[in-house]
Amino acid sequence: MAESVVLPGAGTPARREKSPVFAAGLSLLFPGLGQVSNGETLKGLFVLVLALAGLLVMLIPGVAVWLYGIYDAWATARRMNAGTVPFREAGLATIALFMIAWTAGVLVFLTLLGLAAVAAFVTTV
Repeated sequence: MAESVVLPGAGTPARREKSPVFAAGLSLLFPGLGQVSNGETLKGLFVLVLALAGLLVMLIPGVAVWLYGIYDAWATARRMNAGTVPFREAGLATIALFMIAWTAGVLVFLTLLGLAAVAAFVTTV
């Protein structure tokens, strides 16, 4: 993601800017991943859990949290580039662990959704 580059003759490493479109795209594909790529792992986990819980309980709250996550990832990357919020690096290990948590969360979500469907079918028969 954002790598440090040492400029010749400079004592401090320069940072690459974060792409707001890339961060928003990550959140579009995987809720919370845009926040993680911006270095906000805890916020990314909250977006993931709230989006899945909202989708499970009722579709609209889950979609609302998901859309908020997309906007927040985009806006945070822009603010980091502008210097209004601290720039945070995102490690590859953190992103990989988040993807494992994302996969586990989706599997739990699908399991609960399947159990709810079976319970609804059994009570109607």
